[in-house]
Amino acid sequence: MIGASSVALVSILAATSISAESTAVANELVAYGMSLAEFDDIRMSESDADFVGNEALWDEALLFEYSLATSYAEDQTVTSLGYHPYIICNYAPDKTGNKRTQMISEAFQNTSGIDETQFFFEGIGEFNNAERSCGVVRAFNGIIIDTIPKVYASNPDAETWMKTNPLNPSMKMIDGTVATVQARMDGDTEIGMISIDKNDNWYIQRSTLQFSNVLCPGVRTQIISGEDISQAAKAFVTEDGGRTVRDASYYYDKVNNGGNDDYTQRMKLWSDAVAFVVNLTDPNGRNPCLDTVIGKTFTFEVSPFIGEDGSGVLEVYSSVSEEEGYVIAEASNMTKGDVDQCVWYTLYAIALQPWVCSVEPKARPQTLCPDLTSDLSQCPPPIPSPTPSQPSSGRVVRVSLTNIMAVFMTIAVLSCRLLN
Repeated sequence: MIGASSVALVSILAATSISAESTAVANELVAYGMSLAEFDDIRMSESDADFVGNEALWDEALLFEYSLATSYAEDQTVTSLGYHPYIICNYAPDKTGNKRTQMISEAFQNTSGIDETQFFFEGIGEFNNAERSCGVVRAFNGIIIDTIPKVYASNPDAETWMKTNPLNPSMKMIDGTVATVQARMDGDTEIGMISIDKNDNWYIQRSTLQFSNVLCPGVRTQIISGEDISQAAKAFVTEDGGRTVRDASYYYDKVNNGGNDDYTQRMKLWSDAVAFVVNLTDPNGRNPCLDTVIGKTFTFEVSPFIGEDGSGVLEVYSSVSEEEGYVIAEASNMTKGDVDQCVWYTLYAIALQPWVCSVEPKARPQTLCPDLTSDLSQCPPPIPSPTPSQPSSGRVVRVSLTNIMAVFMTIAVLSCRLLN
């Protein structure tokens, strides 16, 4: 039941140019979905923090994602927003996980008018217990009555056992994502900056920010080249002065076009980051966040691994530490707060991408020479320890563990002799 959110749903339809006659179908799509509470039991994500238990906002976001996919009906390229990821659950009682998987697959395969290239199902890898079995499907929605609605229409009994939700950005971010990134902004980089002695060279070991992103089913089989995926991913984040991200954002639309303050603080965090980056673009198209912070310090790279379901991993990582990033940004007249907004935007934009199904922040270890260069074979020679004939000059002499033990044993022997 949709209840109080029905009016809001109709307004979203109007805003996204979906015909009024499709409203009933859209309402059915929301009814086919699972509640926020149900989803929280399946995947630990940032959804609860973003929606704070507000089921009406949850329903609005669901419809926005459907409407977003259908607005790309003319774009059937493999990187189109028309291809959208969905979490799909089978609640059929007294069934095994394999049987529930088979039921879902058959529901799609037996639906007339759906080409095999319009959906990719990974099986029940997401969640499986006695009550339900869940997995991710990537499906093309060319118009509001395409793939997902067609499956329900062609399989009337599916309403009794199958629930489907489009994945929004908060559903993709693992629980703790925001706290982890905020901690790094506050100076806690987990590994930190430490010096270690190795083969007579002093190295600097630290960590940089990394987002490890699981690609959706079928992405690696549809888009064979990892380079093509990484280029498409970076283009989505940086193109058109950030307006591509803005136009795909339910949070931005809700905060700026909703007509009221019925949104959460977390929604405003994401919306403000998007608005900030878009407003940085000057009349000549230059944008210090997109051109410098993301363009010059972040790498987008797909790992060579390809899963059996055609998934994979897109790694997005910074080549510099937070402190270095702040210094680099100063040259473009950006403050620490500006850079932090840019990082929030980057995280959110990655999660918005239709070929990404999961986002997790990590600390990426990095070992450097004392002068902060990365080619360890070219590190400058270490400063030699002073010889006995040289004055100390305040420098620390490195003493081996063997010498320390020898001194300790000598003192122990002398002490025993004195006592005797």
